[in-house]
Amino acid sequence: MPGNPEECRAHAAKCRRLAAQATSKASKETFSNLAEHWEQLARELASAQAFLEAMAELDSKKPSPPQGSS
Repeated sequence: MPGNPEECRAHAAKCRRLAAQATSKASKETFSNLAEHWEQLARELASAQAFLEAMAELDSKKPSPPQGSS
């Protein structure tokens, strides 16, 4: 799956640092909003990965169809 939650969290942290260093209110708000979006994306990606892993585990536990039956 494309995307990495840890990479998104790293982007969020960078945005938070930039927000803390920003000199204008608009820049602070922009970077803070970007950080929130990166965090939300990280949560969504982590959730999607967990779902896909659970589905793969269920698929691996499915009984195989009997040989020779169609």
